[in-house]
Amino acid sequence: MKKTTALLTLLMLQSSFAVADAVRQSDFALLDQNGKFHQLSYFGDQKAVVIAVQANGDKLVRTHAPALNLLQDQFADQGAVFFMLNATDSDRKSVAEEAQAHAYGMPVLMDEAQLVAETFDLGRVGEVLIVDPARFTVIHRGALEDSSALGDALSAIVSGTEVAQTGSLSSGAPLIFAGLAKDEAAPISYAKDIAPILEENCVQCHHQGGIGPWSMSDHAMIRGWSAMIREVVLTRRMPPGQIDPHVGKDIEDAAGLSLREMQQLVHWIDAGAPSDLQSPGDSDPLTALTFNDSKYTLGEPDLTFKVSAQTIPATGIIDYRYVPVELNLDRDVWIRAMEFVPGDRQVLHHVIAYVSSPADKSVRGRETGAARGESLGGFAPGRQPDQFRDNSGRLLTKGSNLLLQMHYTTSGRETVDVTEVGLYLHDTPPDYVMSGGVAGQRRFLVPPYAKEYKIVGEQKIERDAYLYELTPHMHFRGKYMSYVAEYPDGTSEVLLSVPKYDFNWQFNYPLAQPLFLPAGSRILAKGAMDNSDRNPGNPDPSKPVHFGLQTKHEMFFGFTTLRYVGDTPQSVSQNSLTPETANTGQGTTGGQ
Repeated sequence: MKKTTALLTLLMLQSSFAVADAVRQSDFALLDQNGKFHQLSYFGDQKAVVIAVQANGDKLVRTHAPALNLLQDQFADQGAVFFMLNATDSDRKSVAEEAQAHAYGMPVLMDEAQLVAETFDLGRVGEVLIVDPARFTVIHRGALEDSSALGDALSAIVSGTEVAQTGSLSSGAPLIFAGLAKDEAAPISYAKDIAPILEENCVQCHHQGGIGPWSMSDHAMIRGWSAMIREVVLTRRMPPGQIDPHVGKDIEDAAGLSLREMQQLVHWIDAGAPSDLQSPGDSDPLTALTFNDSKYTLGEPDLTFKVSAQTIPATGIIDYRYVPVELNLDRDVWIRAMEFVPGDRQVLHHVIAYVSSPADKSVRGRETGAARGESLGGFAPGRQPDQFRDNSGRLLTKGSNLLLQMHYTTSGRETVDVTEVGLYLHDTPPDYVMSGGVAGQRRFLVPPYAKEYKIVGEQKIERDAYLYELTPHMHFRGKYMSYVAEYPDGTSEVLLSVPKYDFNWQFNYPLAQPLFLPAGSRILAKGAMDNSDRNPGNPDPSKPVHFGLQTKHEMFFGFTTLRYVGDTPQSVSQNSLTPETANTGQGTTGGQ
């Protein structure tokens, strides 16, 4: 464990102590009181990150917060970033209200699992750390009451001189680590506690033959990778596709560990990742797992088609390819699901499947992104197969075919991709027709080195509709995206927030219950681009970025899946695109 109760008590009783921690601590990521994502390593270009422990209603914090604000004003342009940290059981809304009411001039990081406080040995409200964000080491420990010592330490840090070891402890209330105390009192079981967490959240990808880079095959493997597991849990990298759980609609199978699961996993790793498999007869729960890694995750399709082989060079930029797939349909069919199986996942960036009729021979419009046919489904890294719920579907008429927009990126080696597509059919026409839309924005120019260039896209709902699914899409500079519904009566609500967008995991987010959108509603996609050198995926922060089809350019699309009231199999035909389903979206852009 990071500390025992006795050790914590001893530390708090000391009147002064050596403040420089030689031990490298962990990188971490937390959401603040407004749901914004912050990661310690992102500030590695700064000289110091100041973290002050906050608690709602605490008189000490309220009294000394103005002095901390003054220090922030003084050192903001000298390489110091300031945060408060809430490691109590206060809810985020009340923390946001407290911060606004008492003019806390900095984000309050919500350490709900208390793992950051444990990692950095924080014990009292009012404690202040100065952390080197490049090395993850503590430079100075102090107290809110002693702002002069904090200012002296910051002056020394920004000037590159030695930091005086004069910090004093805070007199604030002690933090109560209930989860840590519980796990110290009753040791965590690998077999009963840890293995079920991994089975539920991780092993689906991390098994032999899965898409994960290593296999969670047994205790020995977990222990060997335990340091990496701890890091990706604390930085929210895994499980991928995490959303803000405090806002928005309920999402089916939303990724992410519960606070208690995070505590147990990290506490077990900190204890040395011990095994409680005592005898040769004890079965390792992970070893006993079996997997059905079929080619198609939805089961055997009704129709399968191989896309013509695509030769991909080792280097260079590849223009979008438009590859026809002849379906040879002798009757109208209704699609209930669609799944792509990439031939080479390293080079296939995305596929968009358009419906093309025999009369539609031209693809000229599609090359500029204005497809004549309706988009039926697609593939992108991490994207789940398209499934149409509530006995709904998409129509493919007799004689129609698919035209696949295929985007490839080179990998340093020449390869041949043979992608397959599987179609799942309704036996009889479904009750409803599913459609697609987008709250998008094409008019933007992200300046060089911009860390947060805000963009808004809009989709107008012209007819009553039910919303089923949300799919954010940006490229390497995508930073975050949320969806907001604005209703005709003037009310609005957040539907989804993805605080840390990851280009490598482009998830669909299906609503647990379809949302009714009355005619006149608007869907707004609100997000930002990070074109700075702090974005590790950024190809070139020195250049401005505009909309474009290649990954070196950018996109800002908040895709939606919905069905319009009144659309039935009897009322639609293959080419009857409504203005709503063809909507490419327009919106606004903003600065940093």
